[in-house]
Amino acid sequence: MTAPAKTHISYLDSIRGLAALSVIIEHFIIAYDLPCQAAVCKQLLDSPPLNIWWNGSAAVSMFFVLSGLVLSLKYFRESQTPNLQNFKLREFIITRLARIWLPYLAIFLISAVLYVITVQHPPLATQLPASDWLNLMWRGHPLSLTDMLRESFLLKLPDIIVVIPQAWTLTIELVLSLLLPAGLVLAARRIEWLLFFTLFAVICLNVSLFLLHFLLGLLIARYYNYLSVLLSAKVGLRRLILVVGFSLYATSTTLDDFFGETGLWLSSGIGAGLMLIAALGSIRIQRVLSLAVLRQLGKLSYSAYLIHMAILICLTPYLLLALQTVTSNHFLLWLGGISLTILIVQSLSLISFNYLEQPSVALGKRVTKLFQSKR
Repeated sequence: MTAPAKTHISYLDSIRGLAALSVIIEHFIIAYDLPCQAAVCKQLLDSPPLNIWWNGSAAVSMFFVLSGLVLSLKYFRESQTPNLQNFKLREFIITRLARIWLPYLAIFLISAVLYVITVQHPPLATQLPASDWLNLMWRGHPLSLTDMLRESFLLKLPDIIVVIPQAWTLTIELVLSLLLPAGLVLAARRIEWLLFFTLFAVICLNVSLFLLHFLLGLLIARYYNYLSVLLSAKVGLRRLILVVGFSLYATSTTLDDFFGETGLWLSSGIGAGLMLIAALGSIRIQRVLSLAVLRQLGKLSYSAYLIHMAILICLTPYLLLALQTVTSNHFLLWLGGISLTILIVQSLSLISFNYLEQPSVALGKRVTKLFQSKR
């Protein structure tokens, strides 16, 4: 008999942290280009698999597969049939809203203040020039108070998101996570029903394609114990899964030219799922991912994801101006700029985690206990 799956696994947090870091790096590179200036060097760093360290699109797919896995895992602790005896829908919705929406609202308010200040001034001219993508991110999109209020409503964001532009993934994350209970109920009935209704929702009801990523995460959670035991004994199979998963994940951006965004998201999603499956069967991979620095990245990943664009827009140009007084070398300016940006993002994320995220989670738990006591 296999041991029940843990409900919180630190190495999964580390994977989320690395994915968030690659998104931050991608946005820095879109803003300030790659570290080298030679065309051959740029082409190499922009080609798979060498671009995996800043493949933010694949990282987004990893976020959604991870969410489906982590949110589902505690219901498959004892068997491949979800245990829903203690599941409370209202409490689940409240805790998800508190976990995702409340920190978002707090960071949104801070970013909105920075937006109002920033749009009044032209962008700084730095030796490492910023792209129009960064300079016009806020300055090119004037917002009224009504526009800002619309952006604060995470469940239904406008088509163009300005204050926290990366929040487009969060509204999908929140909506799909609220659909998870339905997925668990279907999985408790027949897995075929779950597959059918997921495909029906994506193909016929125009539900986000990322519902398939959530489904993949849920299926990994369902077979977590079985896969852990199987792959820990079959090293060759585990390595094959890892190689195939890495290949799909790393080369997903090339499929955009042939199959459009659908091919990119499907390839990177399947690749993310296969890499997670390989990780759950490998003690060595889990040991590496359990290093303190990677666990710290995972713990702060949500706050880092929320705040990094505001830092890129408002603070990074001043960091580059300061670095210019020390060196004029292009590579050193790039390296110093990205290093200081990441360091500041992580430092502010620690504050956000302690004073925004944790109080939000605690508030959600208090509200659910209040409802339980009234019953």
